Amino acid sequence: MSADTESNDRVIAFLDANIILEGKPVADLPWEDILREGTIRALIVPKAMEEIDAKKRDGRLGPHARAFNRLIADSVMSGNAVILKENNPRVEMELASCSRIAWDRHPDLDPNDGDSRIVAEALHVKDGATSKRLFVSHDIKPLAYARRHGLEVHLASDEWLRPVELGPKEKEIQRLKSQIADYRKDEPKFEISIDVTDMDPPTIYKVTALGNEQREALIATIKAKNLKKPNGSSDSYGLTLGIGGGRDSSYDRKYQSYIGKTVPSFVERFGEKMETLFNQRRFSVRVSNVGQIRADHLVVSIKTSDGWINERIVAVSPSGPAPPVPVPDYMSHLNIHNNFRNLLPPRVGRHEFETTIHPDRSRELEVTCEDFRSGQDFQFEGVIAPTSGSKPLVITVALTASNLRGERKEIFKVEKQIVSIEADELIDMSKLIFKRDYPVKRELERLLAAEEYSEIDWDDQDDN
Repeated sequence: MSADTESNDRVIAFLDANIILEGKPVADLPWEDILREGTIRALIVPKAMEEIDAKKRDGRLGPHARAFNRLIADSVMSGNAVILKENNPRVEMELASCSRIAWDRHPDLDPNDGDSRIVAEALHVKDGATSKRLFVSHDIKPLAYARRHGLEVHLASDEWLRPVELGPKEKEIQRLKSQIADYRKDEPKFEISIDVTDMDPPTIYKVTALGNEQREALIATIKAKNLKKPNGSSDSYGLTLGIGGGRDSSYDRKYQSYIGKTVPSFVERFGEKMETLFNQRRFSVRVSNVGQIRADHLVVSIKTSDGWINERIVAVSPSGPAPPVPVPDYMSHLNIHNNFRNLLPPRVGRHEFETTIHPDRSRELEVTCEDFRSGQDFQFEGVIAPTSGSKPLVITVALTASNLRGERKEIFKVEKQIVSIEADELIDMSKLIFKRDYPVKRELERLLAAEEYSEIDWDDQDDN
């Protein structure tokens, strides 16, 4: 609006349909934003009235459209303007009467566009030519059209609008949420967190398989580093006792199997083995009971859509599985491990967790707790190894309990960045040492230095 509009004692204000449909009741609009003293003649052009009528059956806008129709009906029936305010300023409202639109004079206005038609009709109102003309809207597009064609404009502020209203669907959703909240007052409340390290960026290697010459060279290098060891003597303390000699009678067979089968098998799958090591990430899941209600018979399920989960770091050496070493025959008679096989598993307390599905390079882990108390935490720390496939990594933690309706769920999802790489970019193939660091290196080195071998899975079970 130009500066002299404020001083003019009479203004014709063309109201966009959104002022009626989204605004406060017309009598309560802040008309003083347009004119403090004098008279405002508010006009509704036919296209704006058509848009208002079209909303009479709308779930959210219908009541406002119908209320406006009832108000303007008095003007239509009597032919007189409806008085919205008596003074400061005086506001009169009625439907506008428009001449036929000469569209060829307005080539930039589209007859099929609602905003264009409303502005065009405002330009062709039959009376009030000597009054200041002002186009009022909360939308920028029709204001731009009006300004371009010589009308003064007023951008209605948010003060002209009603508070945001919920439609029938939104109200039903709110009602259901409130109902669910009431249901859950007597349920346990949980917080679930999922953390995966070294995923920024989540680079996953796809290691190219070795060629024939590379495989032969690697086999030769591994053999040269793992020569056959001396196998003791048959004249020994054990032989004197009659329980076998100091020689391992099965060592030759085991070493031959290592050289002829285990090493070639490892080399054949060398790329996969390096992916196993370089694509592992440490991850943890924490579940906390943060409410006042205990969870009865809680079940925590942790699943991955890609790769596998393991409780311990899986270690892979570029040199392959460790070679067999001679074990004197008399040592095999000791059968140390059998002494522990029949021990009963420890009893699990009511507040403790029992693992029902073990994460043994599998896609699922499940634990249960009979009585998960308020304030109690459960934490799993292990490793996850995404594959070099294109699908994203998705970890899902789901909780169920006998006193919980439905389930609680938390999802961790990340798109992987797959990098194709040659094995010799990761490994010095002549020395069999790493050229690049792998994500679990620091933790693996810590465990080895501390001799915590029980926390490491050596990746050789498929090769012996």
